Amino acid sequence: MAVAAPPRRSRHLFPRLRVGAPALPRAVWALLAVALILRVGLVAATIDTPLTLDPADFSRNGVSFAQGEGLPPSNRAPAGGPSAYRPPAYPMFVGAVYAVAGQEAPPVARLAGALLGTLSVGLIGLIAARIWGRRVGVVAVGIAAIAPPLVVMSTALISEALFVPLVLAAVATALEARRSDHPLRWVVATGVLVGMAELTRTNAVLLILPLGLAVWTARPRRHPRALLAPVLLVTCAVLTVAPWTIRNALVVHRFVPVSTEIGYTLAGTYNQASRADRHWPAVWKEAEHGASPEYSPLVFYASVQRWDEVTFGERLLDAALADIRSDPAYLLKVAWWNGVRMFHLGELDFAVANLRDTSIPAGPAWLEIVGFYALGVLALVGLCTRRARQAPAWLWLVPACLAATVFVTGFIRFRAGIDPFLVMLAALAVAGIAEAAPRVGRRFPR
Repeated sequence: MAVAAPPRRSRHLFPRLRVGAPALPRAVWALLAVALILRVGLVAATIDTPLTLDPADFSRNGVSFAQGEGLPPSNRAPAGGPSAYRPPAYPMFVGAVYAVAGQEAPPVARLAGALLGTLSVGLIGLIAARIWGRRVGVVAVGIAAIAPPLVVMSTALISEALFVPLVLAAVATALEARRSDHPLRWVVATGVLVGMAELTRTNAVLLILPLGLAVWTARPRRHPRALLAPVLLVTCAVLTVAPWTIRNALVVHRFVPVSTEIGYTLAGTYNQASRADRHWPAVWKEAEHGASPEYSPLVFYASVQRWDEVTFGERLLDAALADIRSDPAYLLKVAWWNGVRMFHLGELDFAVANLRDTSIPAGPAWLEIVGFYALGVLALVGLCTRRARQAPAWLWLVPACLAATVFVTGFIRFRAGIDPFLVMLAALAVAGIAEAAPRVGRRFPR
């Protein structure tokens, strides 16, 4: 009599779903609906909020793209002229929304951001489920759906609305590359997503390090064939960015891979006025508008010589690097105070003012601040769990790379890419507490 062979064990951590099985538990669909309702409701409640600063500029750029004109002329350089200041992906997204709406419609663009925020909630749950199992994944979706920092920031007209789902999608495809029978197609997807994220926010280039490590799974590591996956990732990211680099070469006549913003951004922090500020130490200021005395002659000379955006940005970068070389220890002071601001560890007046500069009213701003404390405490508890230590190191390297912005600025919106990973840690804490509760009940029966 023949003996049946034992069932073959899948090499995947989470086996593929059977044909006909529901793709997601009903609870997840319900939580995603809650996430969308909260975000749409917040947009409706703040629909009359006027746009200021960056949101207003994103809307201006979006109008230009909707009219088929690309980025509008520079509003940074005295001579005006062609611009490459804004990375193009989010203005293109806003322009596409305006083109469909038939007019400049910031509330509609914010509603589109609410949809992207809901997509981010699902991606957070997917990543958590792939690493720690379905229960943690569902808990992560629940926390992400209602966490005030994620709800509030995903409804503002800022580039993080697009940047966050792109980062999470890149992490998810990198995870699939590690478990797929055909990993290279997922590596290509990861590289394209990293390139798109770079076209949204220039600090996304740092993601090449953790995601390159994520797909570098072949052994031995130093064998040329093992290097194929990370090299392919970098190549796809570069090819995704390349058309915009070519556009910059043709339009501004310089080699600008994505954006000219680095000089303007660094000069805003590394200057004498920021150093001397006692109320908000090492705070970012607009150097190109003469916010610091040592930049005033440079601003005047730029006006006289009618510098274009690239030339002015290069001069500001040179001045900022000279400031750093004069006092390298100031880098640590900048990182400390910006970390305090970004994570609401002090200077709450700065937090409210900073969020209002992002066109977030005072009520939602305070909701974001208070809600972050609850999320942060749960994340600290989750960080101490065994499951957190079992996660691949490259996963936690992603938010660490995004946190490098503290060396330049502590704007709250720049923490948006870090918050999803805090949600995952909070989900580990909640799942651990839920699993421990029955054991405690059995130990101390009524």
